[in-house]
Amino acid sequence: MRHNKLVTFGLVLTLSGFGCSVVMEATRPDPVDTSQIAVGESRMQVIGIVGAPAAQGVKDGNTSCDIYKLYTRGPNDIGKGAIATGEAVADFFTLGLTEIVFTPVEGATRNAKHTVTFCYDQNEKLVTMNDGGVSGQ
Repeated sequence: MRHNKLVTFGLVLTLSGFGCSVVMEATRPDPVDTSQIAVGESRMQVIGIVGAPAAQGVKDGNTSCDIYKLYTRGPNDIGKGAIATGEAVADFFTLGLTEIVFTPVEGATRNAKHTVTFCYDQNEKLVTMNDGGVSGQ
């Protein structure tokens, strides 16, 4: 009888707000895989993959560039699921006490957007991509 009360108490604590890190992990934004974009692709193909640019500009007379703020690093869906499951299990068995550690860690390791630039020739074909300091030509 006492064991059932303890399990019920742990479940109530876990489900009533002690699962913040689990929710934070599950709602972490998915990274954009820029490796699937190759030089020579059309501007419309790139926009189809990464969406509309945050800004557009002209690099020189023959080259125009689209500037994005993207998440390109972070765990995929399987990784996020594994992390969230581990956190939920730990929350349950520690009656939510692991949230003292997991929630700040989750906040500190959130994916960060960074600048990604795609530049096109006069025919709107991709000639360069700069992903946060890692250039592709």
